[in-house]
Amino acid sequence: MKNKRCRFTPRSLETAIDRYYASIRRTVVATERVETGAKTFEEKPILSDTGEPIRCREYVVAPTVWGLCEALGITPAQWKSFCDREEHPEFQDAVQRAAGLMEEWKEQALLTKKDVRGLIYHIQNHLGGLDELTRESGEPLSLSEKGRLLEAEDGEAD
Repeated sequence: MKNKRCRFTPRSLETAIDRYYASIRRTVVATERVETGAKTFEEKPILSDTGEPIRCREYVVAPTVWGLCEALGITPAQWKSFCDREEHPEFQDAVQRAAGLMEEWKEQALLTKKDVRGLIYHIQNHLGGLDELTRESGEPLSLSEKGRLLEAEDGEAD
């Protein structure tokens, strides 16, 4: 496979990855509900400490490795090859950026979504995460207990 000519350069791969993420998300101004009278409210932009409206990324479609591969016109096996430091050292910045953006989405979803059971299942069973969540006795929490714990934290943030 090393002898096979790759159609991507490091820059074109970065551009294609950015295009994939741009196609599934949007940037919006964060707003909050402000009471304007008896039983009337208005959505107003939330301002940062610098007085600028806070903008945030909102994913309309969850990013996936398969979706990324489809957008790049490659197979998951080719993506795995791109991720191999020895085989493709030239692509490491691009694949790390793609992985970081996917991680950003997972973190945002865990912290802001109401029902994250599917995401917890995926992280636990495919990525080995959330294993450190245990009961006070040291026994591991069940998947549903982890979900309730995360949902409770989400409710406290509101």
